[in-house]
Amino acid sequence: MKGPMRTSPIVLGLALAACGGSPGPKAAGPGGGAAAAVTIATVEKTVPAGEDLGDAHVRAPFVTVAGNPTASAAINAALGVPNTEAALAAVTELGEVGIDYQVGYNQGGLLDLSIIHETMGAYPDSYVAHFLFDVATGKALKAADLLQADQLPALAAALDQRLQAELTETRQSNPDCVTEDDDPYAGEFAFTVASLDTIGLMEGGVVFTYDYDFPHVIQACEPGGVFTLTLAELKPYLRPDGALAALAK
Repeated sequence: MKGPMRTSPIVLGLALAACGGSPGPKAAGPGGGAAAAVTIATVEKTVPAGEDLGDAHVRAPFVTVAGNPTASAAINAALGVPNTEAALAAVTELGEVGIDYQVGYNQGGLLDLSIIHETMGAYPDSYVAHFLFDVATGKALKAADLLQADQLPALAAALDQRLQAELTETRQSNPDCVTEDDDPYAGEFAFTVASLDTIGLMEGGVVFTYDYDFPHVIQACEPGGVFTLTLAELKPYLRPDGALAALAK
């Protein structure tokens, strides 16, 4: 599992649109052989959210990899949400006010899936837990599984240049967000090697995300934090034995 991001569903939707939407399964797997078909069933139910929170609507994915119950079980367990009728029926206090999901990619033996958690504290909020699975094994892939180790710093530096440019552009476009006492764009924001684990796969390319984590009261001032690359642009950084290499040929 990649760490939870406070990326909003709107930003997630923009990332999907930027890379062409959410395709269905195709046949070729990362290793060039036939990939098992992956089906995603939506399980929905209204459950108790918890004390003073009322009800929560859960819309969760249940993933089935054809002929591979081990991989199916690994994927569903990694998602960390109640995604069967029995599991939802057993919920007495969800601890959040909603769960939803989006599929970024589902073909070629790879599944990109994001779980959107809606929470309620002093303000309503949300965060996203993002996963990129090898459906043959059920493993949640990280940057080190897909990218050459000696190229990680260079790629992170290239994305950090885009992040710094985005900060500058957003600051210039939002002068009302900056005061004499507070400049939210002057924080220590940097796209690092660890940030590469946000890698997501969409039709036509990959997406990296960055959570600037602005306070709720100025979230409207926050930059988007979505950085897309085509597979051709990413190719110099890819591991030749990694799951993305075949897609970049």
